[in-house]
Amino acid sequence: MERRSSTRFSPSEIARMEKLVSDKKGEVLVDSFCQKLVEEFNRSAARVGSRALQATQPLASEPDALVSEIKASASEEKKIALDTSISNNEDALSPDLPKETTDKVPEFEDLQFEAKSSKDSAWYDVALFLAHRKTSLGEVEVRVRFVGYGAEEDEWVNVRKAVRQQSIPLESSECRSIVKGDLVLCFKESNDEALHFDAHIVDVQWKQHDIRGCRCLFTVEYDHDQSQEMVNLKRISRRPRYL
Repeated sequence: MERRSSTRFSPSEIARMEKLVSDKKGEVLVDSFCQKLVEEFNRSAARVGSRALQATQPLASEPDALVSEIKASASEEKKIALDTSISNNEDALSPDLPKETTDKVPEFEDLQFEAKSSKDSAWYDVALFLAHRKTSLGEVEVRVRFVGYGAEEDEWVNVRKAVRQQSIPLESSECRSIVKGDLVLCFKESNDEALHFDAHIVDVQWKQHDIRGCRCLFTVEYDHDQSQEMVNLKRISRRPRYL
C-alpha cells in the first residue's frame, strides 16, 4: 500500500492550530494562511534538525482532523468502537515511565487513537472508527479510517493488537523521561517513505541542551525489522501512561 509520509506536530504546535481553528475559522482553509503557518513552524527553534513541513500538510490533513479530533465530534459508531478498544487494550493503561512522568487520564470525549496497518506495520492516527465485528475466534476487530486517507485505505484491525491511545510527541524538557528499554513510536525516513514504527530504546547519549533545544541522541531498534538507528528527540513519541 502506498501512503504519504506522516508528520507529527508537537503539543505546542497542536495548541497553536487549535486556537487558530477556534479564532480564525474559515481562514485556516486559505492557501496563503496555511503557507504563513508552515513558515512560522519551520522557523521555530523546536523544528531545527527536523524534516521541514510543506504547505500542503496543514491544508490537507489538519483542519478536518482538528475539527473532528480536537473538538471530538465522534459518531455513535465511533463511541462504540472506542469503548471496545479501551476494554480490550490493557497495555495502554499500564505504567512504563518513571513515576514522576505520568499523564492525566483524559476525558472520554478527548481520547484519540492510532492503529497499526497490517500492510506495512506502521502506525497511523485514526480519523474514524466505522464499524466493529467479532471474528470466529472471538477477537474484536474495528474498521478504521486513517487521518489524511480516503475510504480506499480503510482497514479491519484487531483491537487488542493494533489499536491504542495515540502516542505523545516529546518536548525538549521531557528527554529524561525516555530511558533504555522503553517502547516508543519512532519516525523512520527512507528514500521511499517516512512512517511511524514501534521501536525500543537501546542506548541514550545525554547531551547539553542549547538554544535549539534537546541535543540528546537515542539509539532505537525497530520492532518490525530489528534494524537500529540513532535519532534525536524530535523523531520520538512516547506511550501515554497513568498511575
